[in-house]
Amino acid sequence: METKKNVAILGLKDSGYHSALCLAGRGYRVFASDLSKEEDVQKHAETLAAQGIDSEFGRHSFERILSQDWFLVSPGIPPSSEIYRKVQATGKPVHSEIEVASWFSKAEKVVAVTGSCGKTTTATLLARMIEASGRKAVLCGNIGNPWIGEISGIDDSTTVVVELSSFQLMHCSTFAPDHGLLLNIYPNHMDWHADMREYAEAKLNIFRRMKSTGTMICRKEDESGIFPDFKCSARRVYFDQREASNPNEAVLLCAAEALGIPAKTVARTLADFQGLEHRLEKFLETNGVSFVNDSKCTTPASLAWALEKYPDGKVVLVCGGKAKSRDFGGLKDIVARKVKCAVLIGASRPMIRESWTGATELAEADDFDRACDLAVQKAVSGDTVLLSPACASFDMFRDYRERGRLFREKIRERLKTGAGI
Repeated sequence: METKKNVAILGLKDSGYHSALCLAGRGYRVFASDLSKEEDVQKHAETLAAQGIDSEFGRHSFERILSQDWFLVSPGIPPSSEIYRKVQATGKPVHSEIEVASWFSKAEKVVAVTGSCGKTTTATLLARMIEASGRKAVLCGNIGNPWIGEISGIDDSTTVVVELSSFQLMHCSTFAPDHGLLLNIYPNHMDWHADMREYAEAKLNIFRRMKSTGTMICRKEDESGIFPDFKCSARRVYFDQREASNPNEAVLLCAAEALGIPAKTVARTLADFQGLEHRLEKFLETNGVSFVNDSKCTTPASLAWALEKYPDGKVVLVCGGKAKSRDFGGLKDIVARKVKCAVLIGASRPMIRESWTGATELAEADDFDRACDLAVQKAVSGDTVLLSPACASFDMFRDYRERGRLFREKIRERLKTGAGI
């Protein structure tokens, strides 16, 4: 914990705003700054000012910021930004909101979840599993509500489940969860990290300071290929060596054992879970066909994670958009195993077609209406129609939310008119 009281907080969205309130309430002299002029940033600055907390928006007062004793950097501040580079150049301590929240949290247990994909679903399932076992759980972090904003409601009967991004973990120096889960590591956020090594090192901060009483849950595959020499005091458990029907079940079973929760609670939690909006969201089942909206899937790694949830040869996949990477060739084997037909959409169609030719039946759609028509027509009882694009949405939609919402609407429209199935 930093004992020096002068702190500059960079970023005034939820993470920075709640950090400012928490630190000021504990006697720190806070100066918060955000370059943005967005409405939510302005409102936060005004609220802080009303409570006597110094802040600014629409600019960075470099001299004042850099004169502080230490810095709290919100995850929305890119490492390429001028203010980030200047702060780093001072050599003074730089912390994330997660690191600072860990100083003040009174939780009985902290379960931390990170990975290139699957974090939100896994963290949500963990929190629900803990609650189903009769314990109090708080779900927070990268999922949308900052941990530091939940501090006042956390006591020694609480288990905190915190979803963590690489940006949040980069500036953790003492954070040590009781149990840590690393779901996978694939190339991601290379626009933020210098290289894959830096990205992996940030992810591994989830385990780096854990105690021998803790549990490090990861894939043996990742350990062997990415961090074979990594040292950690915690007990290691490999969920990819656990017998289970899918990775979610395997992870939950390993975490349940670490937390002393019966396996039957895992089964009940999974049975009751219908998915989060736009994240493996099962929104309809008719005539034996399930329809799943996974519009949040924007990378090939996320698609691989999604496909593992379903039986072999039973997926009608709607995939494509504005590609964020060219790693589709690496999916050919899992596509061949899981997908009975892939309906390709968007600007990435030629690249995906070239990568997957010979793996499964490929169909192409010039627009989203045609894609939904084809998906419904191809599905039979026992199949899952899965929108899991593995690409960004911006070539056809405003964002992934609009893409997912339209998918639900168009599928329902077609089924009402009796098209397909």
